[in-house]
Amino acid sequence: MTDREFFVMLNGAYPQVPYAPKRGSNYIDLPNSVYDKAEGQRVLERQLRTFVSLEELGYDGGVVSEQHNGPIGLLGNPMLAGAYVAAQTKSIKIGVVGPIINGYLTPLRMAEEYAALDIMSRGRLLLGLPMGHGMQYHSIGAVNPATARARYREAHDLFIKALTHDGPFEWFGEFYQIPYVNLWPRPLQDKPDIVILGGGSQETLEMVAKQRYGYQAVGALSQDAMWKAADKLRRLCEAEGYTAAPKQVWSMVSVHVAETDEQARLEAEAHSLWTSQNFFLSPFHDNFPPAYLTAGSMRGVLGGGYRSESTDKSTFDRAIENGTLIVGSPETVLKQMEAMLERVGPGRVLLDPMADTKPEWLANKTLQLFAEEVLPKLRQSTKKGPETQGFNSLAEYGAKRGETPAPLVTFGDGLVNAQTAHVAEARTVIEPWSPKA
Repeated sequence: MTDREFFVMLNGAYPQVPYAPKRGSNYIDLPNSVYDKAEGQRVLERQLRTFVSLEELGYDGGVVSEQHNGPIGLLGNPMLAGAYVAAQTKSIKIGVVGPIINGYLTPLRMAEEYAALDIMSRGRLLLGLPMGHGMQYHSIGAVNPATARARYREAHDLFIKALTHDGPFEWFGEFYQIPYVNLWPRPLQDKPDIVILGGGSQETLEMVAKQRYGYQAVGALSQDAMWKAADKLRRLCEAEGYTAAPKQVWSMVSVHVAETDEQARLEAEAHSLWTSQNFFLSPFHDNFPPAYLTAGSMRGVLGGGYRSESTDKSTFDRAIENGTLIVGSPETVLKQMEAMLERVGPGRVLLDPMADTKPEWLANKTLQLFAEEVLPKLRQSTKKGPETQGFNSLAEYGAKRGETPAPLVTFGDGLVNAQTAHVAEARTVIEPWSPKA
């Protein structure tokens, strides 16, 4: 076991969409006539297949999210993916960001789904409880943005009480009036493992500190923004009378690993730019419908939070400089990851492999190289588990293997490592060699 945990974000985006200048929003009104059934099946099956593979690679878990009315993601309810992964895995945590509680007529329906999935996964469920970004309020059609936050808070309180208290009990609030709250089945976890994703608003951070939840700053433009959110959360936890647990602080970073820095840039640059300059680009009024933001939320946005700047302004080099994108050889990625962990101090790290436009083999390459060459060196091994023979994942392999000689081949006048010789920049001579006659 380790103190710090590493999760992988699997967006599951549908990539075959018109280029941004040739369309409107990518979230709300992109005609579904551009959707191809075969491509959609490929995207969804790949997302699930990758999620299941994370256990063998040695990550602590994966995360999928709820999306509506567009190609940003094909899961209208991420608990469906969670049920699939629960049946295919044994140990990794299953992160579902959503369902969006405001999209339910009653939060008790969501509580029933959560409890069933927690049982299916044998207590491995990690729940993200987003209020839902503004675009989803255009498309769900169930909630007035002006009352969305008040409704969310009441739904949250009822949801948690239903999961954690004996029933039946009465609930008569502003939005929900239920004479018999009596949850069947009940979840395995006594207290749900919850992370809140937010744009930096004071009221959200206060709620997280009070409830002792995890917090992930969405759309942070730099490591400085990550640190500010983490620092504010820690201070609010102190005000509540306790020290924030490591797992309450989350940090998300996009990552790509290859054999050399040059190769990594060559492989990653176009996919990073596609995400920022095309896919996540949307008009301001789509993000924030009237009355969606409170004064506190607006201050959080203006202070560098979610959608405070158009995504198409982000360049590849700027993202690397700001520390929200880490690209390079295993050595480079390790060094930059260590710097981020030292700066922000998260107990949980969410890695985005930018997989949506990558060929599957290229996305798998990043996940495997990170698992084998980087992850073992980032673990905080404060507890020693039972002795086992062999290894159970690539991350464990990377931690257990000793120094072994490289498999060598002759190229010209020198010996070269055969395992990296497929990359021109990595085909360096380890030692001179002249074959004997």
